[in-house]
Amino acid sequence: MTSKRSMKNKWQWIVIVAGILIAARQGVALWKLWKTGEQVSLATSQLQQEQLKNQQLKQRLAEISSPEFIEREARDKLGYGREGETTLILPDPSTNQSTLGESDIRPNWRKWWDLYIRI
Repeated sequence: MTSKRSMKNKWQWIVIVAGILIAARQGVALWKLWKTGEQVSLATSQLQQEQLKNQQLKQRLAEISSPEFIEREARDKLGYGREGETTLILPDPSTNQSTLGESDIRPNWRKWWDLYIRI
């Protein structure tokens, strides 16, 4: 009778240990699945941000490629104009005009003389 009982106890312990091992492995698998879900949601949000950035860059490319943009840049930055148009280049208003001529204290008649006669 003791041998049947010890055999029954032995099987109970084997089942308990096997159950604990299976539960631990399932817990690890669930943990990995949960972490993978976080990574997927993070990758999804990054994908949405990159798609938005891509859309903005495509719009900017379409804007830059337009003839109106090219003409505006040529006029504003390069000083070009249309045929028959006169282009005026004005001094930058942020520069202080009073400091431009202070270093030269010659009278105006002398400046003109030096400019045209150069003797």
